[in-house]
Amino acid sequence: MGGRGANSDIQHIRDWLKGESSTGGGKVNPMDISKFKDYTLEQTEKRLRNLAHEELFAFDKDGNAIRAYKGNSKSVSFDADLLDVEGATVTHGHPKGMAEFGGTFSWADINNMLNSKWAEHRATASGQGEMNYIMRATAKANPKGLRRQINKDFPKIDAEWQKVYKDTYRQELDKGTPKAQAMHIARQKGVGVLNAYYKRTFSKFGYDYVTRKKEYQYNR
Repeated sequence: MGGRGANSDIQHIRDWLKGESSTGGGKVNPMDISKFKDYTLEQTEKRLRNLAHEELFAFDKDGNAIRAYKGNSKSVSFDADLLDVEGATVTHGHPKGMAEFGGTFSWADINNMLNSKWAEHRATASGQGEMNYIMRATAKANPKGLRRQINKDFPKIDAEWQKVYKDTYRQELDKGTPKAQAMHIARQKGVGVLNAYYKRTFSKFGYDYVTRKKEYQYNR
């Protein structure tokens, strides 16, 4: 159902969802943080949006840039001890090449946040009209509870977004939409399933889920 091209695209997206950024999934390539010591969060995310590869930056509680890592067009790896930096704000880019699934968090991104002592994790998107996807820990954050819920829900949500993708892709082809555009529309519909799930689930376990569009003026 949905055609060979759709199934291939779905597998690509599933692979990305599971391993988009990690602590050891690839080569760790630190950058010289002294080059970015005066960067604000806004300046850093403006940089991320204009790159064809992923980079990840960490800021301490006082807003100082303390770590930076360079990845490739699909992922970025970082040192495992970054997870232990309490109260950090971590942001990384989702280049246009990955925008086929929107700029939202992958399952790997969420897992990083739940394994960390960070205050905030941000995905900085380069897709059309996109800006930030933000996961913030509140005083009621329950990472173990949220992890259990996601693991429980994963098969259902995984099947749901795939069905939405395939149905949308087939409908667009039936209307005469070119294949590439049909895939793009299907991807955006699929990511809508994830966004809806994040919004209704995260808050139950003490996490805020915030989305920003490009017209947003920075005040976090």
